[in-house]
Amino acid sequence: MSEKGGLKSLENGVLAKDLCVACGACASLCPYLRSTDGRIVKLHDCDLTEGRCFDYCPRTEVDVAKLHQAVFGRDRRDLDIGSTRRVVGARAIDLELRNRGQTGGVVSTLVSLALEEGSVQAAILTERRADLLPRGRIVRDSREVVTLAGSGYVAGPTLEALNGGSFENEDRIAVVGLPCQITALAKMRVSALDRRTPIDQVVLTIGLFCTWALSYGPFVDFLRKRVGRAEVGKMDITPPPERLLLVTTDSETSRIPLDEIRPFVRSGCDVCLDMTAELADLSVGTVEGRCGWNTVIVRTRAGEEILSRAEAVGAIETESLAEDYLGHLREASRLKKYRALKALEGKGYTDGGYLRLPNRLKRRIMSCGDEGP
Repeated sequence: MSEKGGLKSLENGVLAKDLCVACGACASLCPYLRSTDGRIVKLHDCDLTEGRCFDYCPRTEVDVAKLHQAVFGRDRRDLDIGSTRRVVGARAIDLELRNRGQTGGVVSTLVSLALEEGSVQAAILTERRADLLPRGRIVRDSREVVTLAGSGYVAGPTLEALNGGSFENEDRIAVVGLPCQITALAKMRVSALDRRTPIDQVVLTIGLFCTWALSYGPFVDFLRKRVGRAEVGKMDITPPPERLLLVTTDSETSRIPLDEIRPFVRSGCDVCLDMTAELADLSVGTVEGRCGWNTVIVRTRAGEEILSRAEAVGAIETESLAEDYLGHLREASRLKKYRALKALEGKGYTDGGYLRLPNRLKRRIMSCGDEGP
């Protein structure tokens, strides 16, 4: 990446402009930054002109073509959803993993299998505490994975666990994260600065489809007014046309229209280009119209190996996806990109802001137009 900067540049260009997505890539790298209550806060000034905090951030310069070349070793082929080997529908065979997990339980199944069989010795997952505050957690026992299953839709500093964790030199690590976190991992890999994270030990990345994440404080304040102090067990979003956030507690399931929570979406999510975690080994989301199934995009050999192994041992089942669904997936991904560029324009960035896009990708995006919610 060509743009360089330190904490001052990060503060002025990202934190002060409300573009931070609280991914955790800058946390636990130095004494000057800390994650607290879903935010990254600066504790002290730092005079370094080049810093890992700036270099790793997914809201400082992202050269899409260079990162893609670094991860996949080739130019981008699919302009809409990135490089793919295959795209399938999948779900866990284990009913507990399927029911406790988000949608089809595929992510929990793959991580559990990787830990059980020793292809990884540690996994970085996101833990949602009783107060709903998410944080990264290092998991070494496959039996723990199911306890962390499910999404809370709140942005959290998952990558802080990678930066600040204790690992053996021989540990191979899997990371499950949102697209912004997967981008940060790719930036760690290509950074010219001295390594202070075990990024070279990360052998498997699983990216989660994402269109936005919520700011912790404002959303939790809102949620407590709706469900009181009851412990939240699971949250899920219904597909169109319903578009509701389902919040399940011990006593009831609250149905909250998405329009009511949109004010709590992080501003940094508005300028995100990536819906399907295009730099991951595997990308996983829902299958619209198929309850209990995940969409799985296999992007790399590492992704293919773990998915094929899960199929071979009967941990998951897969099926082909209809062409019209794949068309809708590409359209939704392209629309996310279009809206990101328009949001950057709305913030005064006429040159694409932090994004460096190849011309053919930019032309493809801008041909989309805003086609609806």
